[in-house]
Amino acid sequence: MVLRIAIGGAVVLIGLALGGARLWWLARLIRSGSPAPGRTKGALRRSWAELAEVLGQRKLLRRRQSGIPHALTFWGFIILLFTVIEAFGDVFSSKRFAIPGIGHSPVLGFLEDLFAVVVLLAVISFVVIRLVDSPARRERRSRFYGSHTGAAWVTLTLIALVMITLLGYRAAQTNTGDFPYGSWAFASHAIGGWLAPLGRGTNSVIETTLLLCNVAVIMGFLVFVTYSKHLHIFLAPMNVGLSRRPRALGALEVTDGGSGARTIEQLSWKHLLDFATCTECGRCQAACPAWNTNKPLSPKLLVMGLRDHLFTSAPRLLAAGHGASRGSALTSSNGASSAEGKVVGQSRGSSDAPAAPALVPDVISPDVIWACTTCGACVEQCPVDIEHVDTIVDIRRGLVNDGKMEASVQQVLENIAQQGNSFGKSGRMRARWVRELGFPVKDARKEPVRYLWFVGDFASFDERILELSRTLAHVLHDADVDFGLLYEGERNAGNDVRRIGEEGLFEMLVEHNMSTLNGAQFESIFTTDPHSLNTLRNEYPAYGLDKPVLHYSQLLQELLESTAITVKPLGTRVTYHDPCYLARHNRITEAPRKVLHALGCELVEMPRHGLNTFCCGAGGGRIWMSDDPALGERPSENRIREAVALGVDTFVVACPKDFAMYSDAVKTTGHEPDLRVVDLVELVATALETATLAAVSGS
Repeated sequence: MVLRIAIGGAVVLIGLALGGARLWWLARLIRSGSPAPGRTKGALRRSWAELAEVLGQRKLLRRRQSGIPHALTFWGFIILLFTVIEAFGDVFSSKRFAIPGIGHSPVLGFLEDLFAVVVLLAVISFVVIRLVDSPARRERRSRFYGSHTGAAWVTLTLIALVMITLLGYRAAQTNTGDFPYGSWAFASHAIGGWLAPLGRGTNSVIETTLLLCNVAVIMGFLVFVTYSKHLHIFLAPMNVGLSRRPRALGALEVTDGGSGARTIEQLSWKHLLDFATCTECGRCQAACPAWNTNKPLSPKLLVMGLRDHLFTSAPRLLAAGHGASRGSALTSSNGASSAEGKVVGQSRGSSDAPAAPALVPDVISPDVIWACTTCGACVEQCPVDIEHVDTIVDIRRGLVNDGKMEASVQQVLENIAQQGNSFGKSGRMRARWVRELGFPVKDARKEPVRYLWFVGDFASFDERILELSRTLAHVLHDADVDFGLLYEGERNAGNDVRRIGEEGLFEMLVEHNMSTLNGAQFESIFTTDPHSLNTLRNEYPAYGLDKPVLHYSQLLQELLESTAITVKPLGTRVTYHDPCYLARHNRITEAPRKVLHALGCELVEMPRHGLNTFCCGAGGGRIWMSDDPALGERPSENRIREAVALGVDTFVVACPKDFAMYSDAVKTTGHEPDLRVVDLVELVATALETATLAAVSGS
């Protein structure tokens, strides 16, 4: 007994010392980041996130093949915490140790055995998944490409050893008389039957050996976790609880005045926590449109690279007690500590401190940062709520402030600054398309309207989209909808300007648009552009906008359901593309589908749809950037191939940029004869014409 306590005590003390030292080092390192205000607000919503995403494993269960085994393993370890307590009690107290208040309930014995077996089966499934989806076999197509696969195999081995030693010493106890559970502990008794012929003495040795091995493996596993990617076991609940709610999409986070991050010192502590929390599961990578079309960006590899840089930079970041001086940022709920963060950042740049490497290009290639479409697929898929888009945009802000961007992007930003639109055309031309309607459209600045149509740049200036704007205007006019425009008072809403990283220009656009909106009279805003909808709905409220913002599909749905417009079923077989900024960023997926249903269309869903939609490649300012053919196909081309494989001939979009991108993609992929790209409102207009013709012929 004394020897057992001595060996067990030494193992525990060494494990706690090594693991504790590492966790303390990590805590100081993460606290060295700049402030990220507001991360503790909304306790109820954060508590629900912990229940749903951590305890309920909601995000992981979206991919059932790997999600179910992971959830079972997670829940198994929660139950098996009782066996850990019992094992330590057996080592340091008595062989029949019982947890106070619980004792040796047969139900507990059954659950412990059940989940020990379930976790072992889950480990086997993980082995199969990793062998089938091995980077060695599938290269870039594997979501584990670039991950530390060796660490994953070590983890699976350690988990298996925890279960094997647990069942082993419990089985031996059934033959020594020390096992406190009856036949309900089915696995222990079954294995004990195999060990029974060895005799009581041998089983006693097996019991003691495997019990100490179980404790040693548990402590070794805990230490290994703190030094590996499986650190997420400890950090994931914290990262989920401190993530932006209701989700890290829609609005962008702006820290440090929007000046951007040029070095690791200028990233917030939440960014640093994100890096340390990454599980390397590759779900973000598998969903990323850039990675799927052979671009250099992998959200996973980006975070891993920044994490490696963070750890390499630790001596500099922790020098002179920076971790402690920045600690208040973790609990800050307002912007009061921002000034402190700037001062600390400046102090690190002193002449006697090592020079901080630039994030771009010393750590990250510029091509990686500019490949992002800000579609949010990575954020949507991440099971531990890493906020990739915020990090990328924060780094972009630093590049833009330093003038490090493509000449084409610079030109577009100058166009927007001077003319208020990305096309560089006079703002007076914004509503010229109205002249050909044959009826007047109200000016919401001069007379009240129910709906204010915020048209957006593409729907106002792109020759391919202007006819769609006129079609929607006719539909609304014929339905007696009271709507109006801002005419030349409207400017670019700024969604993509902000995501390019030009925070100052974004604020100028908001200031102008809010001034115009405040002078207009309307009840609600609607727009055909999901990008404009996103920033108007999620970011303009911080500047005073307090009116509902709708997508035109929602307005069309309302008109169809209220019979304000009557259509004749089309009977057309179609597929529909969910715009990223409509579906993922704003959760509007049902309205377009209800419109299609009301039009009598047969909808054939693409494999990637709804919240898991693929990207056209235009977002995040990518539509203004050049495409290098050497870096793979365009995301829009990838999407068109997916649609063609369904055997449909109509590809429905609900975004001006989508119409432009996919109209080009059907040509460049050679599928123009097979697939026609139509806007949702075109189908509505066709159904209205069909109904009108039917009524005329019937009369």
